[in-house]
Amino acid sequence: MKQQRAASPPSWLNLDNAAKIYPAARSKGWMPMFRVSITFLEDIDHALMQRALDAAVRRVPFFGYRLRRGLFWYYLESQKERPQVEEDARNPMLPLNLTQGRRFLFRLRVHKRRAALEVFHALTDGYGATAFLVTLAAEYLYLRTGKRMEAGGMVLDTRERPRPEEWEDSFPRYARARAGSRREQSAWQLRGTAVPRGFLRVITGLVPTQQLLELARGMGTTINNLLAALLLRSLMRQKEGSLRMRRRPVKLSLPVNLRRYYPSGTLRNFSFYVNVPVHTGQEPDSLEGLIDYLTHYMGLETMEHRLNVRFSANVKAERNKLLRVAPLFLKTLVLKIMYRFTGERYVTTTLTNLGRIVLPQGMEEQVERMNLVLGPARRTPLGCAVISAAGQTCISFSKSIRETEVERDFFTSLVQLGIPVTIQSN
Repeated sequence: MKQQRAASPPSWLNLDNAAKIYPAARSKGWMPMFRVSITFLEDIDHALMQRALDAAVRRVPFFGYRLRRGLFWYYLESQKERPQVEEDARNPMLPLNLTQGRRFLFRLRVHKRRAALEVFHALTDGYGATAFLVTLAAEYLYLRTGKRMEAGGMVLDTRERPRPEEWEDSFPRYARARAGSRREQSAWQLRGTAVPRGFLRVITGLVPTQQLLELARGMGTTINNLLAALLLRSLMRQKEGSLRMRRRPVKLSLPVNLRRYYPSGTLRNFSFYVNVPVHTGQEPDSLEGLIDYLTHYMGLETMEHRLNVRFSANVKAERNKLLRVAPLFLKTLVLKIMYRFTGERYVTTTLTNLGRIVLPQGMEEQVERMNLVLGPARRTPLGCAVISAAGQTCISFSKSIRETEVERDFFTSLVQLGIPVTIQSN
């Protein structure tokens, strides 16, 4: 893609198409968030990390913006204040306070060797957050060692000025006139004993990436399809003991990075999703059959024109003349109802996989691993996130219930397939 020339960042930005629903969907005790972290081999110097954070925000300036209420829409506004490094906490991803003073849509938490970026989804998606984090990490290592990491891939050069393409809303740019229906069949919902409010249980399995890759290749598939099939099977086994909503399918939501399909350089939200259904009595009778089903289903649903028809429906709705002139309080009410009755209702759980994060050689030698954790959802008490870096794949289950049957079955299946798993938990 031809890069645009560097430019001064705007004083304000409209929320991108995917982000518009998130300020409306949040409540006093909940907001859609996620967390991506990097663990170094040595303890972090907080003062140097603060300097690295300042440099990263100058390079990706919209990370320093705050959320503001307009007459018709929420928007992002530039501010002079800069975010501060915080000490990490045992309860990750508590809602950000966006109502008092000048607040940011993310926080950077540091503990010993780990730097964790917790992000409100209205700001960016997993790709954008990871690009910001690895850019920050590369700058930190430069300040600590005096050796500048090679820019490229997700690592941005902090000496360069920001580019307009990085804060573009790419949804309307690539949407077409043809739009499809957003209706789906409701999904079977997992239930359990709720943990105390404000606490999120996180169970992470550490797996050697190369062994996992060799297993997937030996089964004629990808890591993502293999893990998705294992998770679907674990959910189907859990559903066998449930009498509630048995006619509804288990549906696994798999986010798709649209940058794979369009020449976009945006660091804001530019992802969509495919919800894969499996009905009781119609599921394949083996793991290989489930992988085959996933391969064909995802192959069809991730064709560019099918994805475009679906996200174009969201862009078309945003351009609706009645919706555009409706005051913000009315839009917020409509979007909140839509999120509650159509969004998570269509999903049993989510598996998001950022894939392998390629770090510069000098940087990878100083990194132990990276991790990705999904924040709690309203209706779905279990989420799964995967990221690979520095030779390790981290598979993290985040939960708002006490029961552990799904993840226990999932990790046991990996071990039975010959993959060593090291379990960690908060």
